[in-house]
Amino acid sequence: MPEKVTIIAVTGPTATGKTALAVKLARRFGGEIVSVDSRQVYRHMDLGTGKDLEEYGEVPFHLIDVADPATQVWNLSDFCRGAFAAVAGIRERGRLPILCGGTALYLDALLEGYRLPGGALPPREKGAPRSSADREGAPSFTPPFELDALVIGVLFDRAVVRDRIEKRLDARFRAGMTEEVKRLHDEFGVSWEKMEFFGLEYREIAAFLQGKCSFEEMRQTLLDRIRQFAKRQDIFFRKIERSGVAIHWCREGRDPDPAELAARFLAGETLPPPAVRLAEIDYGKRK
Repeated sequence: MPEKVTIIAVTGPTATGKTALAVKLARRFGGEIVSVDSRQVYRHMDLGTGKDLEEYGEVPFHLIDVADPATQVWNLSDFCRGAFAAVAGIRERGRLPILCGGTALYLDALLEGYRLPGGALPPREKGAPRSSADREGAPSFTPPFELDALVIGVLFDRAVVRDRIEKRLDARFRAGMTEEVKRLHDEFGVSWEKMEFFGLEYREIAAFLQGKCSFEEMRQTLLDRIRQFAKRQDIFFRKIERSGVAIHWCREGRDPDPAELAARFLAGETLPPPAVRLAEIDYGKRK
């Protein structure tokens, strides 16, 4: 039987307070946090990625500020290698690994134990698609152990999430997010093209800094796209549920009590099925 490592995962759409909840659980149960975010790995990208480093306090965290945004591109394989290594280290220290983040693909890769194929690119043939990897070769990454996870989701009504996204966006502008993007380009050598790759805040603010739109046009476009991103997260979380993963959605991060769920899980108790499933929520069409 493959070895299993007990963990807790905190997830949910953007702007729902995942970091605060993960920190609370880490303090309660002696945990360390592993960020499950595709952009928080990059240094100097703080406000735009929502690192909220001041919330961690004394709680150790991992996979934040580990890559250079100007010269490196972290992919799913890099993340899985780093995440499993972090989890192994946390367990060796006798502490509880707590995954935290809203990059649903990365979370799914950890929970489902993705085997990521590698190998060299096959020779280019005219008119034929070129695979990104040799799928017949040996896997470039195989999870060293399985995860026995309690997955806790932070759930707000969609209208509340929309409002929280706008308030958070404006707070980050006031905190200097536009200046952060300018420093990335001017001081840290991140090209405008790389900003496009990073998406959302970095793509739209870069366009503003290049004079392609006004601040108000940029803000509205960015607000719309972050809200669309939250909907895509919702869709992927539904996919994860359909694959058989139980996500215990806690309304506003409180109901049911995440700490009580975690205590029962860590004590080896069998938890009841989640009280809420996203698949059972029909938001209908916005007018």
